[in-house]
Amino acid sequence: MAAIGLVFLPGMMTGQILAGVEPADAVKYQLLIMFLIAGGTGLGTLTAVLGGAHLLTDHRHRLRLDRISR
Repeated sequence: MAAIGLVFLPGMMTGQILAGVEPADAVKYQLLIMFLIAGGTGLGTLTAVLGGAHLLTDHRHRLRLDRISR
């Protein structure tokens, strides 16, 4: 997430401004892309956590470490 503000978005915003887009519109695109990246990261994390919890617990919500393959 640190790379969002340091590399990706300022380059995109600078490119848009150099191309002649209004700075306010470039900021709107910057915010949109930042929220999409953050939302995608959040959904991916939630999916991984819920999938892991489903895999490692049984129907009585007991931890089943025997389901982990080595």
